[in-house]
Amino acid sequence: MQSRRRNLAWTMVLALLAGLVSGSALAQSNYPNRSVRIMVPTGPGGATDITARSVAEALTGLLGQPFIVENRPGAQGRVAASHFVQQPNDGYTLLLMASSQSVLPALYELPYDTLRDFTPIALLSTAPTLLLVNSKLPVTSLKELIAYAKERPNEITFGYQGGPPQLAGAGFGKMAGINAVGVPFNASAQALTELIAGRLTYLITTADVAKAQVQGGTLRALAAVGKNRAAAFPEIPSLYELGFELDGSGWFGLVGPRNLPQPIVDKLYTTLKENYVGKAPQKALIAAGLEPASDDPSQFKARIAEAVSRWQEIAAGLGIQKLK
Repeated sequence: MQSRRRNLAWTMVLALLAGLVSGSALAQSNYPNRSVRIMVPTGPGGATDITARSVAEALTGLLGQPFIVENRPGAQGRVAASHFVQQPNDGYTLLLMASSQSVLPALYELPYDTLRDFTPIALLSTAPTLLLVNSKLPVTSLKELIAYAKERPNEITFGYQGGPPQLAGAGFGKMAGINAVGVPFNASAQALTELIAGRLTYLITTADVAKAQVQGGTLRALAAVGKNRAAAFPEIPSLYELGFELDGSGWFGLVGPRNLPQPIVDKLYTTLKENYVGKAPQKALIAAGLEPASDDPSQFKARIAEAVSRWQEIAAGLGIQKLK
């Protein structure tokens, strides 16, 4: 009698588990069946937001459910990321991750793990960065900027907003052998305004931010801060070409919470690969100074890991202490 009861109990447990698994599989196969949030760790208008709205519009049309952009700026992206990692891993909350997240482990003690607490889905765009000076500054090349700075060792400043420009700006100063003081800003537009006003010596920022001022002649781009030249400014040499192995390029991609089910990852990436990558919506990012990208989940994961390691090495070389 007891054996029969035990068998009946086990049968009920197995049936319940099978129902849960079946229900989970059904939910994943029907994904999405309601609206999806794409959290953005910056305010409206920047490269992260532009990329998020581009992909949200595309996925809304392709998958038949609203993909809604939700801006959560603050603390260089830590506000959004800290909130995001607490969300259910059901695919209904995604994050538009910016390259600045890869710098934060080098600067802060974080309440989350950048390598383990996010599930990479797809890289969507990259943002070439430029080393800029005011066009009134009497320098027309990187070599001339270095000579100018060495003649004025106590007068050189650079502006930054967020992680990559901060470490790239300081890293360039150290490689070039110049004494440059970093000046923090809450927004890249503020730093750009100070450079235009002549109160900064140089600035490293993304091409989309500086495009209009460079084309208008207010600012002068001396180098693309990376391995390659910027598509929007093919005449400007890269730092690697000029002998400085420093890559401050930005990138933007879609990620899910930790352990996002693989069927959802596959559906989102396949949809983007087949209907977004290389198509008109993604190509439109070029008008904003960005460049399209198409890393798959494994490539994107490797990119994040490489960037985290690289920035930690640079920060250690600069003697930067992590903040809590």
